[in-house]
Amino acid sequence: MAKIVDVEVFKVQAPKTFDGSMGAFMKADDKRLPYITCKSMPRRNGDISGVVLQEGAVVVKITTEDGIYGLGSSGLYRNCTVIVQEVLKPLLLGADAMEIEKLWDIMFKATVAFGRKGAVIQAISAVDIALWDLMGKTMGIPVYQLLGGKVRDKIKVYATGNDLERFKAMGYKANKIPAPGGPGQGLEGFKANIAAAQRVARIMGEDAEIMYDCWQGWDIEFTVKVCKELKKQNLNVRWIEEPLMADDIDGHARLKDLLNPMGILVATGEHEYTRWGARELIEKKAIDIMQCDIWYSGGISEMRKMLAYAKAHNVYVVPHCNGMPVYHVSISSLQSPFAETLVLQSAANDANRLFLGEPQVVDGFLDVPDRPGLGYELNYDWGRMLPYS
Repeated sequence: MAKIVDVEVFKVQAPKTFDGSMGAFMKADDKRLPYITCKSMPRRNGDISGVVLQEGAVVVKITTEDGIYGLGSSGLYRNCTVIVQEVLKPLLLGADAMEIEKLWDIMFKATVAFGRKGAVIQAISAVDIALWDLMGKTMGIPVYQLLGGKVRDKIKVYATGNDLERFKAMGYKANKIPAPGGPGQGLEGFKANIAAAQRVARIMGEDAEIMYDCWQGWDIEFTVKVCKELKKQNLNVRWIEEPLMADDIDGHARLKDLLNPMGILVATGEHEYTRWGARELIEKKAIDIMQCDIWYSGGISEMRKMLAYAKAHNVYVVPHCNGMPVYHVSISSLQSPFAETLVLQSAANDANRLFLGEPQVVDGFLDVPDRPGLGYELNYDWGRMLPYS
């Protein structure tokens, strides 16, 4: 038995120099563009940097009686610390850290009256990730070995953002564009999206794969209009991500029927939670690529279930966001041929990352180190880190 003796929770405030906000991704040709642009929302001449810089992150450290510890984090929302400390920690103390499936079920059922989705599942995700890290360290093997081992030597990755010259120099062959405009801008928004794809082809090459992250800001008419023009210009567009509000599953299914004949895929799932949310996306045939987030949707334990269900229905899984949990899951899954990376200037130096030991991208690929657990360590000097109180 690996008895849990301590659960520490940290509220992390990003340093002011951190460029992890959407604002950094949105800059193109020195122009900051509005991000949320659907007709029902007011136009914003800013970004959502407050999510990272103000809300911060939550980090969980779980230690057993043998002195072995595991680290996990969740989303961007440090208010999850309250849930971990006051609700989940009492359930974990004294339990066997190796019984991950049992502990997930206990946490989920204990919070079902006020949880099931949102911040509660993000808090459970942080704990779950820490438990997988701890199990790997206890057994002396990487998490990807616990998940069945590598299915490929290295992972092909794509870069999200607009720093295209840098991406090309790093060997990337794929780029996800933070959509620079939407239906609320009319013709201006339409032209901005076409120009963004043209820029990728011009700088990264005509063969570079192009994806759009619409962050729930488009509608069906606008999406179809943009995609028709992209195909007319023979731009190499692979998928359109979250063009509609996350809960509009039927709308995504309709768009899938409209875009697939053009050779364009529909991706969504970033804002979905647990196996039940993933099941609905798959069974309603609303997606070609499922993008559930390990930090949002229930941790590594839930991702295993989502992957199995997706495989049975021939749906790819490309988890949202980047980091060691994503890389361990992706390199051990035949359903995940691709992974996302957020290439931040501030994180070019390993010391500027929240977690130390993450692999660097080389020629558009990255490998996962064979260190025990998730193979990373918490950088206590990153930003402002406060124990829960």
